[in-house]
Amino acid sequence: MSVAVVTFPAESEQERVFALLHRIGDGPRAVADERIGFSDLHEDVMELENLVSRLDQNHESASTILEGLTPAMIAGLNDAYRFWQTRFESQFADHLIKGEESLSDYPFYERFDALVRSEIALLEGALPRRILFIGSGPLPISAILMHLQTGLPVDCVALDSSIVPVSQRVVENCGFGGLVRIQGSADADYDVSGYDLVVVGLLALRKKTVLTKLRKRCRYGCDILCRTSHGLRQLMYEPASDRDLHGFHIKNQQVAEGEQAISTCRLEPAEYAAAHVRLEWLRGVDSEMGTKILRLMNRTLEEETTIGFPGPIDEETGRALMRQLGADVETGHRHVLVAEKDGAIVGQLILTPNSSPNHQHIVELTRGTIHPSFRGGGLSLRAFREVARKCDELGREVICLDVRAGTMAAMWWQHFGFKPYGLLTDYSRVGDKRYQGLYLTQTNDELKRRLLELAAAPTSGPVA
Repeated sequence: MSVAVVTFPAESEQERVFALLHRIGDGPRAVADERIGFSDLHEDVMELENLVSRLDQNHESASTILEGLTPAMIAGLNDAYRFWQTRFESQFADHLIKGEESLSDYPFYERFDALVRSEIALLEGALPRRILFIGSGPLPISAILMHLQTGLPVDCVALDSSIVPVSQRVVENCGFGGLVRIQGSADADYDVSGYDLVVVGLLALRKKTVLTKLRKRCRYGCDILCRTSHGLRQLMYEPASDRDLHGFHIKNQQVAEGEQAISTCRLEPAEYAAAHVRLEWLRGVDSEMGTKILRLMNRTLEEETTIGFPGPIDEETGRALMRQLGADVETGHRHVLVAEKDGAIVGQLILTPNSSPNHQHIVELTRGTIHPSFRGGGLSLRAFREVARKCDELGREVICLDVRAGTMAAMWWQHFGFKPYGLLTDYSRVGDKRYQGLYLTQTNDELKRRLLELAAAPTSGPVA
């Protein structure tokens, strides 16, 4: 009698990833309950890292995996990975303190060595004098490698004050006492003003709070390197979100590839970045300028749908839109102000003079937008000065605009003195949703007075 042989399909790599994610997410609790040993969790993490480094190169596979996870699930995985890394570092630190291992024996030594070198390269030769690392763990390997590669002292703010004694002993046993110094994160008043370079580690909690403090208190010209993650590597390390990075311009960045898991962006406070932005009223819109403007619009549409489109603009629609804009600029039907930095358009607004004979005193303001990384830097104040000057040039006395009600944009317009004169219930429709619209106006003279008030008291309210 013959026996049928049934062959089951091999587990796909994507299925394997989901199985590992389930086990790793439960790992800290399972280790605490002694259902598994820490070595079992470590093996799962190493297998996940290998799979991620392969699958992240395939955009379709990476997207499928990420779409199958909720933000809460990813946050739980980040917590589990933080637990694993802290425990793994603690175990190695214990061996190092006992003299059983040297720092170069750390399994991820080469990975961190390469990471730190790539981060220093982001500074483009502008080496600092004092370095602060925020978010160091039991084994402050990044801080030690920064000292070794720059020859400069490095101060650390530890993830947890309870690990400070262990970190200090590691530093002393490695022969870097006094050159790499550790303090606890419980000291919320640690001073950041004396540093030329601040690195925000991936284990640093409450990144938005940390970055807000740096934006307000760092010295002018201080470089800020913020570690983050992209793609499937978000399953391991928590990424720095747009909300975390609000008020910062990303000057450049290095993105993890291959076995590397950590990416880094070099940040500049928006107020410093905006100071070097060039404002210009366009005389025409060629294909290159049109592409730059569309790039800004699509970047804005990734997060919001308040500039008249439900989502990113496709190529054909974009070309037609820019052709019409170019024709309107050439005929004087519309006037386009752009903000440019390093060859990129980071802000724009459009003034359209009313063409009716009885309304020659009115101009309409539309499509005002600023790249997210330049918001909060005072660029709006400079742009409105240009608007006031242009209105004088055109002989227009009244400025009108409309905006979706209840949005941040509506708040900004009112902050600059625009007053509501009407509300339209069915103002815009995005998919199945309907939104109210707010109609605002003020005279050009009122705008100029408001700009003088804001310049005299720059901290009295929000600055876009």
